[in-house]
Amino acid sequence: MPTTTEWTRFQADTGNTGHRQDVTAVPNTPAVYWQFFVQSSPPVVADGTLYTTEYSRKNALVARNAATGRVQWTTQVENGGALGMPVVDDETIVLQSYSLLFAFDRQTGTQLWKQDIGRGPPGSPVVVDGTAYLANGSFAEWATEAFAFDVATGEKQWQTELGTGELHLRGSIAVADDLLFVVDGDLVALNTADGSEAWRVSFAVPTETTPSVADGTVYVTDTAGHLHAVATADGTEHWSAKVGKPDRGTAAAVTGDDVYVGTETGLHALTAAGTNQWQFDMNQATTPTVGTDAVYVGEGGYDHRTVFAIGRDDGAKRWQHGTAEQTISDTVQAGVRGPPTLVEGGVYVVAANGMYAFGR
Repeated sequence: MPTTTEWTRFQADTGNTGHRQDVTAVPNTPAVYWQFFVQSSPPVVADGTLYTTEYSRKNALVARNAATGRVQWTTQVENGGALGMPVVDDETIVLQSYSLLFAFDRQTGTQLWKQDIGRGPPGSPVVVDGTAYLANGSFAEWATEAFAFDVATGEKQWQTELGTGELHLRGSIAVADDLLFVVDGDLVALNTADGSEAWRVSFAVPTETTPSVADGTVYVTDTAGHLHAVATADGTEHWSAKVGKPDRGTAAAVTGDDVYVGTETGLHALTAAGTNQWQFDMNQATTPTVGTDAVYVGEGGYDHRTVFAIGRDDGAKRWQHGTAEQTISDTVQAGVRGPPTLVEGGVYVVAANGMYAFGR
């Protein structure tokens, strides 16, 4: 399995674009290099190693050889274990749990520090210039809070309470243009320097998706199925387009010219100006990821549980690969879990029946 490129966090970069313009991945019929059962987050990749949160190992942080899938080390995470996707920053892994933020040594898995961050289902932190940004808190009776921590020392730089809302905080944050973007019903922008609120946008109906940011625009989809494009500078809305209802916590994938969003009805491709280009029909689409030639996406439902590669230029299917159902704790589960992870010449996908490594 080729491992010459890296994908170090959820959706590849700090803006959650899900796009690597230098990665061709597997645009044509793939081979399955390996596949085995594991309950895990989608992997991140750095220096030939996969890092995952593995629920079948009591929510441990696990390092695996990216070429073979073999375990290199396992670290148990206290207080209920790890829950979010890890983030690789040089020689450090930053990871959120239900109520704690951790830093681990990337080579050994040794815990470096931990900090209390309240409570709530976690997303994936964002690391910029040695600072880890994140948000936590998910229920109406608990305030949503955003944080900044020094990655080297674990020292808290600031903490901001956003208030309580009717909807749960889902997914992850984004950081771009010296702003932290978080969704808690509203779309909120905080200044990364001190956590102060820069602006807030309330849509006609709330949103629960992860924001994606590129070229001065932040993209979120509301619960009625409208994709909104908003200026990062001041929250002014550029445009909105009807695309269908997304799953909670999912994110749009963004390139310089195009936006791809998965919904309950399929994968939708729009221009950066909001014009519809094509739609690929599927069910309960995951967060998509984008390489040079193709968009990669999975189906999250029980009856529909296929991985697809779709041509960026025409929306035509390049290939598909089915995944199987799996009985877990006496419950039959199925579907793709989270966005595909792309490397040059390869794609990693996590489904109910385990992790797949696709190659050319």
